[in-house]
Amino acid sequence: MSDYLASLKTFSVDTTSVDEKVTTEGQKIQELKESKITVKRPGELRIDRAGPKGKAVFRDDGKQYSLYNSDKNVYATAPAPDTLDAAIDQARDRLNIDAPGGDLLVSNPYEALTDGLTVGRYIGLEPVGSVMAHHLAMTKGNTDYQIWIQDGPVAVPLRYVITSKDMPGQPQFTIELRNWQPNAELSDQTFAFKAPEGARRVELAPPKPAQDEKETHDRP
Repeated sequence: MSDYLASLKTFSVDTTSVDEKVTTEGQKIQELKESKITVKRPGELRIDRAGPKGKAVFRDDGKQYSLYNSDKNVYATAPAPDTLDAAIDQARDRLNIDAPGGDLLVSNPYEALTDGLTVGRYIGLEPVGSVMAHHLAMTKGNTDYQIWIQDGPVAVPLRYVITSKDMPGQPQFTIELRNWQPNAELSDQTFAFKAPEGARRVELAPPKPAQDEKETHDRP
């Protein structure tokens, strides 16, 4: 899977993510988001997302991040590094922006997924939609994750579940990936941003506090 993803110069994929929050009373609340992720290596990324906070488009053209919320007609920009790996780390740690399943987008997914791994299990072949997928279960530190990888030469991830065992209630993050388009034809305009007429510029959120950084790294 990692070799196949790393070999793709461009791709797009539709996702549904479910992020669990746990209330002080212990009730789990799920937040759903629909996204379309578009990648052009080595350093361009676009995420079109719809969720509880409205519709937003994140763009990285290898020089600049931009985040535009069409519901509020506001946008923000910031300088971006020229590689996707550095951009994902910086967006998470400094800008409070998350790429869904970011560890699947970097240049070496295998390294990102296995760094710190202590337990790995192969569960078996299982149906995911209309195809069969290899189900794996892993543990790294206080985080468990499971991944389902499509059987055959097009070895794309179809489902990814992360469990944070060190957090109250052990919340999960789940992402379903579908409609993969490997080697999609993409233009530079896909990633370029031009502020819409009348849009208001705002500042991006400040960096996360130091105590939140581990949690951010453990939850791609």
